[in-house]
Amino acid sequence: MKKSALLAAVIPLLSSQAFSATLAEKADDWISDVKKASVLYDNKDSFVRKVKFSWLEQFQAAAVQPNGSNGLHLKKGASPVNQEFRRSWLGVTADFKGDFTFRTWVRVGGLPERETFANGHTKRNFTYTSLFELWVKKSFSSVKGLSVQAGKIKSLFTLDYSIPSSAIYCIERSLISNQFAQDSNWGVDVTYAPSKQDKVYLQLMANDRASATKNTGNTDIYRDGRGFKGEFGWEDRCFAILGAAHKFHVTDSGYHEFSAQYLHDFDNAYHGKHKPGANYFGLGFQDAVSLGYEFKHGRFLFQSNLVSAFEQETGKGTNNIGIQLQPVYSVTPHVDLIFRYTGMTGHEACKLASDRFICTQTLAPQWVDSINAFYFGADFYASAKDKNALKLMLGAEYTTARSGGADCYNGWTFSSAVRWSF
Repeated sequence: MKKSALLAAVIPLLSSQAFSATLAEKADDWISDVKKASVLYDNKDSFVRKVKFSWLEQFQAAAVQPNGSNGLHLKKGASPVNQEFRRSWLGVTADFKGDFTFRTWVRVGGLPERETFANGHTKRNFTYTSLFELWVKKSFSSVKGLSVQAGKIKSLFTLDYSIPSSAIYCIERSLISNQFAQDSNWGVDVTYAPSKQDKVYLQLMANDRASATKNTGNTDIYRDGRGFKGEFGWEDRCFAILGAAHKFHVTDSGYHEFSAQYLHDFDNAYHGKHKPGANYFGLGFQDAVSLGYEFKHGRFLFQSNLVSAFEQETGKGTNNIGIQLQPVYSVTPHVDLIFRYTGMTGHEACKLASDRFICTQTLAPQWVDSINAFYFGADFYASAKDKNALKLMLGAEYTTARSGGADCYNGWTFSSAVRWSF
């Protein structure tokens, strides 16, 4: 067969709906097979009813491009381009007789591929293993929707951070989420969710995870703040989150949902009485309120979040207020287009360091008076049935920051990532 004839036969096949449908079906099949293989044990009649293995991975590359030229804004010797395994997690979930669930998420490898510019030279980040989650949950059949969870758990504050890492639309969470989220910490969660439309929860978390400011002479510290991070000993260092969500006007095509969270930090650092050796790892503000709204209709999804925080822990700045607006449109079942606007204001109370590449590679300050960020992105899914199983993500975010009444940073961050979750 001549080359021209072969192309004439193949090109229509590649562009046909039948060929696309065949590829989609094959993706659905192998993703389904991997999901089934991840179930290590399944027997509802035994004491251990089900054991499932989980794996979340995200490899990404990014480049910062400040306005003007990189030569004027990059730290001397730093590279504008970086790559890293942003998320590399392994986990096990086990269900037991009596409505008990055990779960652990282990972060493996840290960011081994990322080059960080610090102390005048570029270095590869160290590799470590840390626990993101390690908890036991008891559900009570006598009270529908009531559960108690204890251990190292994820705090649920801000709309963006309440969404699992595998399901977020952008390559990185918003500046608001990064500033106000608490990662994970030791604590207790009591949740009452009598229906799929309503949920109320209370979390009490230890505010004592080891940080860069740790006192190495404190006998409570173990493993130098790496790996299994933290100090034990609650004293007065803890914070509480009260949250609720209500979904209404639920139809086959969409819904509306309101959510709200209030966070209070009991740490006495806000009044200048921080105890020697105490390691602060709380919100950074004594009180904060988050209001979220989500709307879905057909292919269109809109998420918004308003956050306000009061009495900054460092005493440097004032209160902080931030907003996130994020519309998402599904062009096809396999392609989503995303836009996100993030804005924050507060005298020396806005954490630009949440964007790691800007603050590790450029001369931008870590704390500023105001931030505006505009994200444009697209997600491509291997499977329309299970979008979060495997996807390619492309994003570009333009960030502006002001401090002391003048611009201190303006520029782009271009990113791409592959993320899978099984």
